[in-house]
Amino acid sequence: MALVISHRGANRFAPENTLPAFEKSLALHVDGFENDVHLTKDGLLVVCHDETVDRTSNGTGRICDHTLAELRALDFGGWFSAEFAGTKIPTIEEFFALCDPLRVVNVEIKEAADGTTESAAAVVRIAKQMGVFHKLIISSFDMNTLQACLRADSSTRICYLYAPATSLCEEIVDDPIAVAKQYHLYAYHPMVGMVTRDYIEECHDAGIVVNPWTVNQEHAIAALKDWNSDGVITDCPDLAMQIMYGA
Repeated sequence: MALVISHRGANRFAPENTLPAFEKSLALHVDGFENDVHLTKDGLLVVCHDETVDRTSNGTGRICDHTLAELRALDFGGWFSAEFAGTKIPTIEEFFALCDPLRVVNVEIKEAADGTTESAAAVVRIAKQMGVFHKLIISSFDMNTLQACLRADSSTRICYLYAPATSLCEEIVDDPIAVAKQYHLYAYHPMVGMVTRDYIEECHDAGIVVNPWTVNQEHAIAALKDWNSDGVITDCPDLAMQIMYGA
């Protein structure tokens, strides 16, 4: 049975990557959360997809150019609906505090604007401090970031995100097992359109987990269930829960 992992929380019910979106996911009894993190100017981790706040708040500019206090002064919910006006950007600590009921916690680390990888060690350290490291998987499109996670703790479960334009895509298509061994990957997180039953079986035979994204259509969710995908990362956790569990 594929685990249902809500993409940026239940983002069709509440503003993405906010505490209300993750709380709604919990109400749907999902198996896991997926989020995105960035470092602030003062070196703290906040949950947000974009490197700027322009799309999801009433502010402007890059997250890395703002302190946490400056970011917390912004409204990250009003763009979604008046009901969520005044919603604050979450810290990773606030996010992890919601994760106790979950089976898996997927933190996606975005590549830093300056190319540094200090977010990696911070995610690992805070996950340990908050008792969720055993549930943690870290995904990224940036292999340097994933390797920095392993340097922070060699037992970190790292997952490579990829799509057709991603740097290692051709190598993975040619030989996913060799790439996984080379970089010590726990899982692949491929764009859903690139996944086949044979690909999942090949990865499973080598002990590699597969969690495709972003799986929103009923037929795709049902197919991945039939193909024994390990998880589905979805914007439609309510639909996915119904298909997976009859919930």
